[in-house]
Amino acid sequence: MIKVKLDDLMWKHNVTAMDIAKRTDLGTSTISRLRNNKATGIDFNTLEKLCKFFKCSISDIIEIQ
Repeated sequence: MIKVKLDDLMWKHNVTAMDIAKRTDLGTSTISRLRNNKATGIDFNTLEKLCKFFKCSISDIIEIQ
């Protein structure tokens, strides 16, 4: 199972979905699906935007459990 750790990153960096949406041009619905592990896939561009926003690597965002 693949887990998206976006919610953990958001807590750690004290940011909201709206903060991410404004600075990355991602939709709040996309952020919500990822945050709640409801997404069935993730686009490479989305991963890149999140990595740049949080200044992290892909493994900080997703993991295999």
